[in-house]
This record gives sequence, C-alpha cells and structure tokens, in this order.
Amino acid sequence: MLNIEDFAGPESLWDIPTGLPRPAFSGWHAWIDYTIVVLKWMFAEGKMRSMFSILFGAGVVLLTERLEKRSALRRARSIYYRRNLWLLVFGVCHGFILWFGDILIDYSAMALIFLYPLRRLGARMLLMLGLILWLVGGTFGSTRAFDVTATLRTESQLNAAKAAGTSATVAQRALLEDASKRQQAGAAAIQETLRTRRLGFLAGWPTRVTTEVAILKLKFPSFWFLEWLGAMVTGMGLYKSGYLTNKLPVQAYLSLVIAGYALALPLVLFGIWQVFKSGFAVAAFDRWLAIPYTAEVLAGTLANTSILLLLVRSGHLRSTLERVAFVGRTAFSNYILTTILCQFLFAWGPWKLYGKLEYYQWYVVVAVIWALNLIASSLWLRVFAFGPLEWLWRSLTYWKRQPMLLTTSRQR
Repeated sequence: MLNIEDFAGPESLWDIPTGLPRPAFSGWHAWIDYTIVVLKWMFAEGKMRSMFSILFGAGVVLLTERLEKRSALRRARSIYYRRNLWLLVFGVCHGFILWFGDILIDYSAMALIFLYPLRRLGARMLLMLGLILWLVGGTFGSTRAFDVTATLRTESQLNAAKAAGTSATVAQRALLEDASKRQQAGAAAIQETLRTRRLGFLAGWPTRVTTEVAILKLKFPSFWFLEWLGAMVTGMGLYKSGYLTNKLPVQAYLSLVIAGYALALPLVLFGIWQVFKSGFAVAAFDRWLAIPYTAEVLAGTLANTSILLLLVRSGHLRSTLERVAFVGRTAFSNYILTTILCQFLFAWGPWKLYGKLEYYQWYVVVAVIWALNLIASSLWLRVFAFGPLEWLWRSLTYWKRQPMLLTTSRQR
C-alpha cells in the first residue's frame, strides 16, 4: 500500500500525490483521492514499516532462544549471523538489481550490528531503550532526512523577500529568482523521471543503482535508521513482556489502542489539513507532518498492533486471519514477487504504466496484488513447507538442503 507510491508515479512530496502527470484531487474521483491519502496516513504510513520492524526484533529473540536451547552457544551465534549475512546478500540483489526501494539491507545491517548483543536484556530495559531510540533518535533522523531545518529557513527567507517587494535587497531578489528556477527544474526532473522509470530491465539498471545508493545515503548518514532500529528493540521487549504473545490483560491492549489513536490521529488529520490548505507546500509538509512524524507513527503502530492482537484473541475472522498468516509465512517470497510484478507492470513490460494511471487506480493494482498474494500463498503452502525464497534462505542459513515438500517436512 505504501510502496505503490514509488512503483507507480513520480510524486514530488513524500507519499502525497503531487506533481503527477495525471493530477490527483481533481475531477470526479477527487474525493476518492483525498480519502485514500487521509486513511493511508492515519493507519498505514510509517506504521506498516514499524510493525514489520517490531516483528523483526521479536523474531531475533524467538530465533536465538530456540537455537540456544537446541545447540551450543557458538553454533547458535554462527547460525544467527549466517542467516543475516544471507539476508544482506538478498537485500543487495533486490536493491541493486530489481528495485531501489529495498529494506532488507537495512534490516540485516541492524541485525548484524546491534540486535544480537541486546537479546538477553530484560523486557523493561529493552522497552525503555527501544522507545527512546524510536522516538528521540527517529525524530532526529527523520527531520534530518526530510531536511526540515533548511526548508523552513528557506521559507522564512522567501517570505521576507516577497514582503520586501521593490525594496528587496540584491540577495533577496536572487533568492526569488533561484526559487523560480528550482520550480522549473522540478517540472523538468519529473519528465526525466518518467523517461528513466519506463526503461526496460537492462536499460533502467544504472538508474536503479544510482537511486538505491542515494536512498542508502539518505537513511544512514541522517540517522533515520534509528526509527526502525528503535522499533526492533521495542519489539524485542514487547515479545519478552508477553505483549506480542497476547499474554497481557485485555485492558492493557485497549489502553494502548485508545492512547495511541488519541495521539496519532489528531496529529495526522491536522497535519494533512494544513498541507492541503497550503496547496501542498513543502514547508507546510515539513512543519505539520515531518516534525511530528515519528511520534504519530510510534503511537499509531502500537494502536494498530494492539487491535490486531485483540482480534486474534477474540477468535473472530479466524479463516480470514489464517489466509493472511499464509502470506506471512511466505513474506519474503511475496515481497520479491510483488517487486517483480510491479516492475513488470509499470516499467519493464509492454505497458510501461509508470505515471500513466490515475492515483486512485494505483490502489486497484494494490488490491489485485493482495489477492494474488493471498491465493498463491494459500495454494503453495498446501503442498510445500516453506515459500521458495524462505526455503532457499533456510537452506543457506543451516548450510544444508531443507525438506521442501510438506509431507517430508512433517516426517522429519
């Protein structure tokens, strides 16, 4: 739901459809566009990545606990690091060959550098450390990544130059001229993006490599990675505390739902309203959405996760959740499959739909791919014990060919 923003069109603002060849928020479907943006920012933007990060951190504790019960500490450590080194290899292949939106490099780096030494800390210490990293480190990193300070400074200088009118200084007039040139350059950049993204697999490869490098330079030197590192450490604590295994009282989950949405939803709604009111100005985005971004993501993620845990606990929608669980068990394969499908649809295949669809039509594509994920995962796991890439990853981790057929796996 979030990555479609990069697959499908050249947005000029972070996950808000501005600068598209087919303008959003106009025509009969304007209300659909507005609704998608609001709901996406309320319940998905940043929160899906953070939920994934929480589960990744919990998975580190779960994996190492199981390994250390079955094997000597040295062997368990070897398996852990080999598993994440292979994840790094997969991430590099994904990011530098298929699509620049890879997150596996980030996750494997976090696992290799930070997470293993923290696995034996207590739940309270992990939660305290994780939440500080997430909120403080993530806010510091995201505001640097969005270049908030520079944007707001430039806005202040431009406003002063416009207010000066004919009495503007030479420097102020130069600033206004530079702003006009940047606006024209932005329009030209969109056209260049349309051209390069519609290239085929081989012709578009240099652009994908350049973009992947640029994104890595954005995420790590800015310290934005502290946001998902904090979520991972928090996930380790949430697992150890019994939260993720649904062992806490129902009241604890309800309290997180109420408190989380009470903080996140007003921040998102007010921020989006300010951005819409400003005509989608970058400064308005930075002031009202980028600055409180990490705080509302943290709160909204815990609220979303608590609702899902309560739903699982209730026993309702069991058959639906089982189908979703199939997608979870083949998450790695679905992740790469989705990249290939979207790249073929928007860039590599005969249609080259990048920038050609209306904004609301992007989410028709999302719905179709979700359906494919659900159906394919369910059918695959009727026969096989693992998804194809999960099987490969597991075999490489243990340096031994794993049983693939479901019947063989059960016998072992």
